[in-house]
Amino acid sequence: MIVQTITISILLVVAIQADHQTYPGSASRPILSDSEAAQYTETNYLGGWSPENINTVQADYTVGSGQQFSSVQQAVNEAINAGGTSRKYIRIEPGTYNEILYIPSTKVPITLYGTGNSGDVHIYFDQSAQTTGTDYANTVNPNGERYKSGDPAYSMYEKCAGNANIGTSCSSVVWINADDVQVTKITFENPSSAAQAVAVQTNGKNIHFEDVQFLGFQDTLYLHSGKAYFNNVIVKGDVDFIFGAATAIFKNSQLIGRGDRPRTSGLIFAPSTDPNNKYGFLVINSLISADSNIEQRHGLSLARAWDSGVSSGSYVPGVSPNGQLVIRESSIDDGINVDAPYSTSTSGRAFNTDINTNRNIDDNVHNRFWEYKNTGTGA
Repeated sequence: MIVQTITISILLVVAIQADHQTYPGSASRPILSDSEAAQYTETNYLGGWSPENINTVQADYTVGSGQQFSSVQQAVNEAINAGGTSRKYIRIEPGTYNEILYIPSTKVPITLYGTGNSGDVHIYFDQSAQTTGTDYANTVNPNGERYKSGDPAYSMYEKCAGNANIGTSCSSVVWINADDVQVTKITFENPSSAAQAVAVQTNGKNIHFEDVQFLGFQDTLYLHSGKAYFNNVIVKGDVDFIFGAATAIFKNSQLIGRGDRPRTSGLIFAPSTDPNNKYGFLVINSLISADSNIEQRHGLSLARAWDSGVSSGSYVPGVSPNGQLVIRESSIDDGINVDAPYSTSTSGRAFNTDINTNRNIDDNVHNRFWEYKNTGTGA
């Protein structure tokens, strides 16, 4: 299943700001003032990093039928083994690549780019958190041919293969532990609906995705840690399908709640931001929508806090994670419960905000979910 990429830059031209977007908002839907919103800009989330244009002309390694490498992992291994600190460019020819891809921590900056449109290069694997370590080893590394001792990513594979059930992290089709990785014009998909099933996981700093599609159901995009920038991407899922503790920006993008499991409800964000980190997830100039069966029930929630590691009733303000999210100047389609778009946290905290005009927007007693100047029938 491939979703066509659409640039969002003109979506907001004729939109009218909704009544629910008036400062300071309500107890179920807090809205930032102009001065508060000035703290939550792309520049502040980037923290001194300026994502560069991605070069799709240079090719140090080429993957595809009849090319230098038949799998993307082979090319990544070669790039890392070459060493140095200069960027290595991996060109991927159109096709479907049924494989797991691991990029371990390395000093070699890596660029992956597809040829043609984002749907023309499809990296795809079907596995969930419930997959056994034995089944994982047999499918990911048949006959021990794809991951061998001494390979750059072998330790990542070995850790997953040793689990009774591989778990959420090891369900990832693509797992990036390196810093300064660039990716463009590729679709990543984990089609499993058996349990949590990650399409892409990021653990590195300054990861840049441009014109990329992320397709899955539960836990599609795991932003575990570090920092990532997403421009003109599509993310599609149904439960907590963008989650984690990283700092991340989604710009000019589409976030789509899917209902074809089937289901009539969905939930987009589940941030687990460190309480001392002001910047979790930022959504700007983007489109939030849902499939028709969710839209008809107004069943899509914008977010819930993932209180990672916190048992029921044990949340401690300033110590426990407290997810941070700002959705601003974006279009929110029908499908959202406009009066209650935020759900109870994973540890059972009911959504709680502050609508006083002298509020502290970094207060960890309350949830840190905010909106600003959004438009559309769901805003």
